Amino acid sequence: MATPEFGTISATRMELLNTRARIRLAQKGHDLLKEKMDCLVIELYAIKDEVRVARKKFEEELLIAYQSLAKAEMIVGPDKIRDLAQYAPAVLEIRTQTVSIMGVKSPRFIVEEVEKDSNDIFYGLAISSAQLDRAIVHFRKSLRTLMVIAEKMTLLEKLATEINKTKRRVNALNYILIPKLKAISTFIASTLEEQERETFSRLKRVKAILEAKKEQ
Repeated sequence: MATPEFGTISATRMELLNTRARIRLAQKGHDLLKEKMDCLVIELYAIKDEVRVARKKFEEELLIAYQSLAKAEMIVGPDKIRDLAQYAPAVLEIRTQTVSIMGVKSPRFIVEEVEKDSNDIFYGLAISSAQLDRAIVHFRKSLRTLMVIAEKMTLLEKLATEINKTKRRVNALNYILIPKLKAISTFIASTLEEQERETFSRLKRVKAILEAKKEQ
């Protein structure tokens, strides 16, 4: 049977059962996706809090590092500090891993020491400065914290994308597919009921004709 709203529909008992089964499946999918979206939103806000804490920590570490560096420049001299910066060896290296949170894949940044001790100083005792030592330690700490922020910000972006995608799928099921399937189910059920009434009416007429012939 062709309809302007739904196209061609087979108004049969089997089609009605299949449509109702599709409704149940779509509702189950909707519930699962809604649950997933809620969990992703909770995770998103939790990570936002972690980013806020990490940013505050990063600012504090960087402030201490720059303050210590400024004091070291007053003691050692800015020219010597610049020379040391040019020849400073790499003490940290960054590698990545992939983590998955509810199916959302994101990189994890791992900061590792190149040297055995993160406090190893690359310059001699002749220009030793406690403030320079302090600046180096806190710059290294701030780098670690910066990598944590970068990792969390990347995850936030991916979570937000996944939430939007999941939300579109939830809305499509809730406002388009499920209502359409329910409307089709109602249409088929109404058509079958109408067919049953017509069949019943025909049977009554046939019965009446037969009974009339018997009486003749």
